[in-house]
Amino acid sequence: MNQPEQQGDTLLTPEQVCELLGGITCKTLREWNNVHRHRKTLAPIRFTHKLVRYERRNVQAFIDKCRSTY
Repeated sequence: MNQPEQQGDTLLTPEQVCELLGGITCKTLREWNNVHRHRKTLAPIRFTHKLVRYERRNVQAFIDKCRSTY
C-alpha cells in the first residue's frame, strides 16, 4: 500500500506548500496565486473560501518552472 506522502496527487495545505517553497508566508502564497507568471501551474483547489488545498504534483511543477538555470 502506498503512503499518501509518496503519491503525486496528495493534497497539501497552504502551510505545507509555504514550507515546500522555502518558508514563504501564506500572504506571499496568496499573492503568487493572483499575480505570479506561473500561477496556472500552482492552481489551488478551492473547496470553500476558507478551505484551499494544492496538489503536490502541481507544487513540484511550479518549483521546477521557477528554478533558474545558469
